Amino acid sequence: GSTARVIKATLRNIKKERAHIEDVVMENILNESTQIDRFGSFVLVIAAVAPLMGLLGTVTGMIETFDVITKFLPGGISAALVTTMQGLIVAIPLLLLGNLLSGWAQSIKDSMEQSALHIVNLYEKHRG
Repeated sequence: GSTARVIKATLRNIKKERAHIEDVVMENILNESTQIDRFGSFVLVIAAVAPLMGLLGTVTGMIETFDVITKFLPGGISAALVTTMQGLIVAIPLLLLGNLLSGWAQSIKDSMEQSALHIVNLYEKHRG
């Protein structure tokens, strides 16, 4: 996975100066971060949009209600409340999932950095 690719790049450059190795580690972590973060961002965007869609439904329902209020009392209010509820049903779990994915991604990135720098430190310890 990502950690293995960062360690592989570290080992390819292990005989270089420490500053160069650290730059290689950071560059590879940045490359891997893009892949790791992509799902969390997508989920958070959907979670942010879902309540807006619910509010759109609310407004639409209210408009329908006002269109027919002189004739009947209200199918539109029910539709408005249902769409708001559906938006929230989508948003709440996705916000939780997005936060979990974000924490998971950060954990992987921390592990990549820690593992690669640990290898550098071990190499320098045995070299010196």
